Amino acid sequence: MNQKTILSFGEVLWDLLPGGAVIGGAPCNFALRMHNGGHRSIMVSSLGLDTNGTKAQKKLIRLGLPLEGLQFVSKFPTGTVEVSLDADRNPNYHIVPGVAYDQIKLNPYLEKIVRQVDAIYFGTLAQRSTRSRDTLHWLLHHSPPYAVKVYDVNLRKNCYNKQTIQESLLQADILKLSDEETDEIANFFGLGNKDLIKMGKHLVNQWNLKCCLITLGSKGALAFDEDGETIYQPGFKVELKEPVGAGDACTAGFVHHYLKGDLLKKCCQVGCGLGALVATQSGATELVSMETLERFLNTCSEFQIDARFKHLIPS
Repeated sequence: MNQKTILSFGEVLWDLLPGGAVIGGAPCNFALRMHNGGHRSIMVSSLGLDTNGTKAQKKLIRLGLPLEGLQFVSKFPTGTVEVSLDADRNPNYHIVPGVAYDQIKLNPYLEKIVRQVDAIYFGTLAQRSTRSRDTLHWLLHHSPPYAVKVYDVNLRKNCYNKQTIQESLLQADILKLSDEETDEIANFFGLGNKDLIKMGKHLVNQWNLKCCLITLGSKGALAFDEDGETIYQPGFKVELKEPVGAGDACTAGFVHHYLKGDLLKKCCQVGCGLGALVATQSGATELVSMETLERFLNTCSEFQIDARFKHLIPS
């Protein structure tokens, strides 16, 4: 396999789920999936010098993720998120403010490694603080011109503003957002027509993206590229246990195949398949081997179809 060096920037935290605490954070989930896919995956974040920070470090070691991109601060606690599930098993999040991942600093290691990366993944949450946001922007501006910049919008209540989103879109090559997040983006930028197909095409053109991935939960995903191609991948029918981390897995599967140069359809299919498998697990970081994923894609023939996009499925 063609191993890539991928820097994932942002929050490492504990998801406090009804069934117990699970390591998480979208950038952490993405980094773990890319590591499992065989890439050199570098997680850039900050942990507190507290019990949760020690536990997080030990957990990441057990999961096999290299730790050279992690920082530690004494005056801020390790990030936590209180997660509750509604009647349909959809997660609701309470993001704790003033935590370690708000304090990610530029250091000599980051200044060196960023010049070697093939891709940078980043989101919105870790940009709520000036320090982490400034560090991210420096890294984005000093990465190689060929490095693919993946922006996962990942909006969380009271943790974003229009300026942050706009600056991130200007940097992005690949944009990932959920169908719920398209409403907020449309409102921010005065897009009257919220039809998802028109929205995806508009975002690619407006922000000069290479591609855009809109996830639809259990009903799959839409993908759009700079050449005008539109793909709808129906969702795979699985027994849902917990959807936390499924969207991050979808992004990882998509990006993994995008970096290999695969067709948009393949990227979308693998992303949705990996996301579906993660939704059958508890927490966002249980390993899904490439063999398990491939076997699932080859044998699963039942789909959740969004009727709005049925016309995009080849007959």
